[in-house]
Amino acid sequence: MPWVNELQGLYNMFGEARNETSCPTQIPDWKCKPYELTEQDLNTPLNVWRLRPHDIKAVISIGDSITAGFAMISGRPPFATVLEFRGKVFSGGGDDGEYTFANFLKTYAKHVKGSPSGFTLPLTTGKGLNTAVSGAIVQSLPSQVERLKRLFGFGGSYHKYKNEWKMATVFIGANNICAACGQGETIPEIADPEEYGAALKSTLLKLKESIGPAFVNLVGIFDVSLVYDLSRGYDYCEMLFDKMPLPICGCATGNEADRQRAGTLAREYNEVMKRIALEINEESANGGTFGVVYQPGLTEFRDGSSPYGQGYLSGLDWYVNVIEVTLIKFLK
Repeated sequence: MPWVNELQGLYNMFGEARNETSCPTQIPDWKCKPYELTEQDLNTPLNVWRLRPHDIKAVISIGDSITAGFAMISGRPPFATVLEFRGKVFSGGGDDGEYTFANFLKTYAKHVKGSPSGFTLPLTTGKGLNTAVSGAIVQSLPSQVERLKRLFGFGGSYHKYKNEWKMATVFIGANNICAACGQGETIPEIADPEEYGAALKSTLLKLKESIGPAFVNLVGIFDVSLVYDLSRGYDYCEMLFDKMPLPICGCATGNEADRQRAGTLAREYNEVMKRIALEINEESANGGTFGVVYQPGLTEFRDGSSPYGQGYLSGLDWYVNVIEVTLIKFLK
């Protein structure tokens, strides 16, 4: 880890990475005025369902490569930037000027802890309170929560925020879905919706024990097979999807039946998430300090027919899963 930290420091020292791609549309300015606190606002709520934006003192993110920001800004190989852009991740990034939950909250509260800035190297175990790991599946989330437990524990970097209100975002499932295809008709245990649900609920309960008062965003998963639709009509992308000898995501690159299976699993995962959120919240309905809300915002993600087209993707996105698979095998 010492040399990894040194290398990350070197990358961050030089600021923005090369070969960045720009957003395909103009994002409107965030013009909300800072909230003016009244005397009543200064009273910290004891119920998770009574929170205001300025009550949140720290932002937590757990998940896979999407939450780690893996290769989210890059040119195409061989001029790619293979880094994790945690400072730009929607759920907790802290880079100046980025549209992230953490930065929005800073409109209402001067100091929001835990939001990382800059980069990390691929497969890093986290930065700030973003403990996502590229390639993660729901069954591997406990290790991310364990790291949070240490950070909030006695002597940890965020120990004094253990009893403060936090917002945590959990976004996981794409890699579980990818494991469902290419192995015959039977869905393997790693991808089974009930197994997914059991592992997710166990993680959320462990999170409840580890981080103190928190409002949890449980983000619904999108249909990973739609990435295949986005590849059509682009020679570079079609070459990687159709001709690459390395395994990518069988549910995204396989036949029509595989892609339909992915869509079905995504919907089943989302139904499981809704159920688990309700189950956990039953004991937090009156005066609880831990609440989970299922957030369906990304579930309606559609193909490239929108005005943004491939603007959703960086130049390296078609290659991302190949790189993840290769790195994971190398580390093992």
